Amino acid sequence: MRICQILITAVVLALSQNSFAQKAVEAPSSCQEMKNLFLKTEPDNTNNAAASQPGDTIHVAHYKISVDTINFSAHTIRANTELTVVAKVNNVTTIYLSLLQLNIDSIIVNNLQVFYVYDDTTLTIPTITPLNTNDTAVVRIYYNGAPKTDASGWGGFYFSGTFAFNLGVGFAAIPHNLGKVWFPCLDNFTDRATYEFYINTPNTSKAFCNGELVSEIVNTNGTKTWYWRLNLPIPTYLACMAVAPFYTLTRTSNGIPVEWACLITDTINTLNTFQHIDTVLGAYINAYGTYPWNKVGYTEVPFNSGAMEHATAITIGKAFINGSLTYETLWAHELSHMWWGDKVTCKTSGDMWLNEGFATFNEAFTTENIYGIIPYKNWIRSNHHKVVQFAHVPQNDGAYLTMNNIPEDHTYGFTVYQKGGDVVHTLRNYLSDSLFFAGSKYYMNQFAYGNADSYDLRDALTAGTGVDMTRFFDDWVFTPGFPHFSIDSVVYVPGGLDHYFVYTRQRSRGNPNHIYSIPVDITFSNGLMDTTVTIQIDSATQMFHIPLVGVFDWVALDRSEKISDANVDYEKTATIGANVLIETNVTLNVSNTGSASSIVRVENNYVTPDGFKQSNPGIRLSDYHYWKVDGIFSTGFSSNATFNYDGTISATTGYLDNTLITGIEDSLVILYRQGTSDDWSIVNGYTVTFGASHVDKKGSIIIDTLKKGEYVFGYYDYTVGVSNISNTKNYSFSVQPNPSSGIYNFYFDLKRLNHATLRIFDERGTTVLDTALKSNQTSFLWDAGKFSKGIYFVLLRVNGEKIAVQKVVLTD
Repeated sequence: MRICQILITAVVLALSQNSFAQKAVEAPSSCQEMKNLFLKTEPDNTNNAAASQPGDTIHVAHYKISVDTINFSAHTIRANTELTVVAKVNNVTTIYLSLLQLNIDSIIVNNLQVFYVYDDTTLTIPTITPLNTNDTAVVRIYYNGAPKTDASGWGGFYFSGTFAFNLGVGFAAIPHNLGKVWFPCLDNFTDRATYEFYINTPNTSKAFCNGELVSEIVNTNGTKTWYWRLNLPIPTYLACMAVAPFYTLTRTSNGIPVEWACLITDTINTLNTFQHIDTVLGAYINAYGTYPWNKVGYTEVPFNSGAMEHATAITIGKAFINGSLTYETLWAHELSHMWWGDKVTCKTSGDMWLNEGFATFNEAFTTENIYGIIPYKNWIRSNHHKVVQFAHVPQNDGAYLTMNNIPEDHTYGFTVYQKGGDVVHTLRNYLSDSLFFAGSKYYMNQFAYGNADSYDLRDALTAGTGVDMTRFFDDWVFTPGFPHFSIDSVVYVPGGLDHYFVYTRQRSRGNPNHIYSIPVDITFSNGLMDTTVTIQIDSATQMFHIPLVGVFDWVALDRSEKISDANVDYEKTATIGANVLIETNVTLNVSNTGSASSIVRVENNYVTPDGFKQSNPGIRLSDYHYWKVDGIFSTGFSSNATFNYDGTISATTGYLDNTLITGIEDSLVILYRQGTSDDWSIVNGYTVTFGASHVDKKGSIIIDTLKKGEYVFGYYDYTVGVSNISNTKNYSFSVQPNPSSGIYNFYFDLKRLNHATLRIFDERGTTVLDTALKSNQTSFLWDAGKFSKGIYFVLLRVNGEKIAVQKVVLTD
């Protein structure tokens, strides 16, 4: 590329030209997955120069884009664009526009040809005469060349056989806006314009663009000119064109014209894929207000990596219009952008959750409207599980991020999409449906065909609902990470009323001990009757006095899963056989459901569990999570339970105890306590089932009998809580032989030996020998022949202090 460093009166003599190939990818299963696949590409900063001229002095009110020639084999276009430029301040003498690596033929300003500067990214154009506020200039630019595909492979301009089309953003490009790859423009999120498109095509093809088709002109040279017009303003990244031998499939839904541009052979697949469009569009109109545009449009193209929410003309990969319902949340996601993103657009990429987080939530909302509340909850739970376990890992966002101020290299990442959907779900329940949807409509009307940021949404929801949203946004939007709410204990006092004193605890994950304030449902159940009251949790520890009529033996927080805090829970009425507790990594194998119905609720809590209350027997507890089991266990209920672990660094299944399992999995144990006032002890009766090996960090632990209480993984580590005898005490402690089939000799050399003991325990913590040592003793023989093979730990104490631990292996 050659950069022209010349005065404004000079002529650009030469430009460089590059060609770019599309990246082939597998077809993922969701909009966010599709976009996230491309975030691993290094950012393309070639268009940073355009960002240095952000449009503070001008606004483009209208674009008239004429594409005269499309060369499908050479992958080039010849075009001109006429821009109506409006001055925003006085004395504007220079117009800065973006155009990426195309060839300029000429530029005309107010019917006069002008000289210009072009560095393959930014066009610097004189106004001829200074423009004052609201003055206009008409700029026409003639250009040609090969429009660029983004370096990530996602976004920009594509040629594929007889198809030519654009996608308005690029994931590697910084900034992400890519209107500039096919027309000169003011390429940012905030400058909005109306559009006209004149697209010449072969007479066997059609052009589809934003808005309405005004005319189709048959030219004498065997081509056609398609004239499209959009009278409502959009930012440049939402402008589009697509050319192919399309068939136009039309229907009407909820009184709105619906138009699909597809190959005639794809019409049946299209209708079958969109069989629920009436339900989805109707739900969106009811929730967010009148449909904002003149039509619903989808353009089906050979692109296997997702879809793009171009206003009125969504571009979607043909692979996802396959005649099934597999991808209906994808097209529904894009349709919801006609409100969330197109009618109101985020001001900057840092607030992209306003577009993508709400569209992600609308995938769940679509599921609810088509299939009901249970599938909605399952969708939300699955999404939330991904967020708490994977959003922050290195392969994804790499940290806990706030919802606003997202770094540009994570614009299309987990926080924006999945956590965005999580936050909207929580917001919906915080406000209740009536206020949430009323506030959403108010926001849409306040910022219609404009831009907003997170503070604007906060203030609009406050004004539209009458609920002060300051604290909610401070907690859930402007703070990274998650809260964690739990019941520490329940004290029951009978009386004229039954009095319950519920002690709650709030912890945090991914933020520096931030304290949230939010109403939380608390449900009391006895298997026959449920009573739910709402409490306000706003402190690290609290006590709530709740008088009730009735005696209840199960108390649960947020049983309806209204809040996306740092746990994943699932509740099931037990049935004989396998019972998968979805998303909790726990499965039950129920042998007896009991004398009446038994309800089991498992919570996987993604916070560090409490440590040991007494001395630690050489075990490290998981620093990542623990489980709580509760519910109604009727008389005779019996089940074992499988707790899965995956300490790999897989960004789809792993990062569950990857910091706990530091060696062979034989040292992995599971511990239990009945409640927070109790200490952890190793479960009596369990089996470790390894994966492909004892070191792949994948497997499960099956406990023989499931009980109410808390469970956590532990890992034997002889260094836990033990002094280094060689360096700190000058003591020595060794064992020979090791491994052994029965006889061990322990050797020790102590400065002084007052009240020394030797304790030997198995991997479940059961003591098999505890003996005092004599003051002149330097060795001890242990005949282990009568014990089971396995791992044992030998603990040496002096004056009650742990001095050293040796791990020994007893073989056959």
